[in-house]
Amino acid sequence: MELSSLVRKLGHELAEIRERSLKTILFKLDHNLISYADLVHEKVLFLNLLEWFNFPVVPIKDEVLNFVNSLIKHPPAAQRMVEIGAVEFFSQLRPSVDPNLQAIIDGIVDGLFFLPSGLPSSSLSVCYETQSQPSELFIGYFCQGRSHLPQLEIPPKRTVVKCLKFSTFPWLTLTSTDRHVLSSNESSLRSNNQSLIWSTCELLQDVIMQDFPAEIFLQRPKIVQSLLSLLNLAFGGDGRHRLALQAVSCLQQLCIFLRSRLNFHRDPSFSSTEQGTASQNSSISYCQETRGPPRSQNPSPGSSSPRPSVIGRTVQRPRGDGQDWDAASSSGNSTQANANSRISLHSPLDVAHIDLPVIEYEDTLELQMKQFSLPQFCVSILENAIPLLRTGSKRVTMEVLELLVEDMFLIGDAISENVWEDDSLFALELKDKLLLVLDLLGETILYHKSNISAEQPEVMLVHHRMAFISISLFTVRLLQILLPVEKASKVLQKSLLNALFILSLDVSFSLEYPSIYESIAVYLEQMSTENYSIYKQASEAAYSIECTCSFMVEVHKKGDKNLSELVELADQALSSLPYHQHFPLLQEYIHICSNIWKSAEANSLLQAEGQKVLLHLLSHPSLNIKAEAYHCCLEVVKDCLGIPNIAKPVSSICHGVHFLLHPKVLYEICTFGLQEDKNECLIT
Repeated sequence: MELSSLVRKLGHELAEIRERSLKTILFKLDHNLISYADLVHEKVLFLNLLEWFNFPVVPIKDEVLNFVNSLIKHPPAAQRMVEIGAVEFFSQLRPSVDPNLQAIIDGIVDGLFFLPSGLPSSSLSVCYETQSQPSELFIGYFCQGRSHLPQLEIPPKRTVVKCLKFSTFPWLTLTSTDRHVLSSNESSLRSNNQSLIWSTCELLQDVIMQDFPAEIFLQRPKIVQSLLSLLNLAFGGDGRHRLALQAVSCLQQLCIFLRSRLNFHRDPSFSSTEQGTASQNSSISYCQETRGPPRSQNPSPGSSSPRPSVIGRTVQRPRGDGQDWDAASSSGNSTQANANSRISLHSPLDVAHIDLPVIEYEDTLELQMKQFSLPQFCVSILENAIPLLRTGSKRVTMEVLELLVEDMFLIGDAISENVWEDDSLFALELKDKLLLVLDLLGETILYHKSNISAEQPEVMLVHHRMAFISISLFTVRLLQILLPVEKASKVLQKSLLNALFILSLDVSFSLEYPSIYESIAVYLEQMSTENYSIYKQASEAAYSIECTCSFMVEVHKKGDKNLSELVELADQALSSLPYHQHFPLLQEYIHICSNIWKSAEANSLLQAEGQKVLLHLLSHPSLNIKAEAYHCCLEVVKDCLGIPNIAKPVSSICHGVHFLLHPKVLYEICTFGLQEDKNECLIT
């Protein structure tokens, strides 16, 4: 069967025929019967591969996407894909497929942005010509006579990037006016004039970020890079830290707008872009078609502009930094900065006479290679903002944490927890940076913990404690997003391990944030058996001390007492007794044992539970506690059988010592108690 026939059948109406044709092509590729060089000359192939997903029944999606992924490794194939609009097609297809397929699509889109260097076109043509000669020259599939022909090496299977949930936004082209606006602001941010930098940051927040789609700042990242560099001024004097705070505010606002844009691209019909700071004609407002009734078929200003809109359509966009026709009204108030770039349209009939914005030539491929992906942007913020948490300024710490929280939300949307097991180059670089970030967070937590001491002024003491708590909360939540518990032992840095260990021993933190505290314990268990053992012992001791306090409070209350609850509290209090050695607890408990056994109709289950605790006291490994337990028992015997009780009936006298007459208790006393010198008082 000829290759062209197989390629044509990829577009057949019957799903079975399409599937069989694709599998035949893949089989031939696997067995070197055809090469990718043969396929790049089949123009219909690229259209049919895209049309594959437009049929009502779409089988073997993963095989089709992996085939496309391998095919675009050849420059001619990638170029053809770009020419027929594959980037936009896959960007729109991505939200409608399963998450595991979205990662493959991200790899395809990235591959189309970075065209690989392949073999010379002459080699491709030679191989194609030899393959297309009459078949009678060769006998069978594996004729030795073909070995001398130039063959194109079968590309290895492409590594699927599993660490991404979202990579890059659909590319937006800008007019010369748009580019001038961005370039002017970027130059101002690099100025030595502090006032100019300050006013530029304000302009970015109040105007530029309102009117440009947020992804523009990732696709042309110079402004973002300048803002990140401004963060270093937080450690400077002469008021320069205020510029760092301005940069923090700009980045925080950009994170918020990026989340809005991300939600819009995922589901334009569901996403809401209402922003309190957005202007009416803001480009973050999505198209009127997606939120209102369909437009009429009459000619409109939104039909002839060469600029893509925010969602990738080609619509009339009189200005590049806004979305006049996508907003509810194009007659709303606008800022002075946008006035010069807006063109007034009085009638749809005048569209043909309007001078549309000039789109000068740009090297799109070069720009796309320099753009920030969403994961790169998120990690860059972490790298540059976390060091600011050690400036000593309460305001800086608070505003940086607000930025980091917004960034954390984006991280959850952009980076998968599979980043730790992904072997792709992108994932390895991302993983290295995340490890550095986690190490920085651990060091920052330890820094604030080490400064919490009585030697510090009260103001700084409060600052370090609040920073310690806030940064710890952020760190644990970031771990919950990025790091599965079962992978913690292979990932976490030593500084972060020490920080989590200190947090596990912080009682006030555990009481205030119980759910976060539980997560800390789970991570600690996976990371360090030794530290987790210490944490468990400390937790048990703290709980036992709480039970001791509760027991002493309850036993001194007036009125009837719940003896069963008191016995349970005493049992829990035993483990901390060697630490505090609060002997009044022993005295009160042994009196309770005496009271439980006085009644002839006493609860046998309660007697058994009380006796178990008593035996633990009489056989305690600590000699001080053991001796005190015997001494308390002796005092009870003296009270019951002493001279003051001689006038009382004999039966009532005996009831008070019944708890000591049980065979188990007598066996403990006679067998082990008599061997201790410190129990001579009891023998007497």
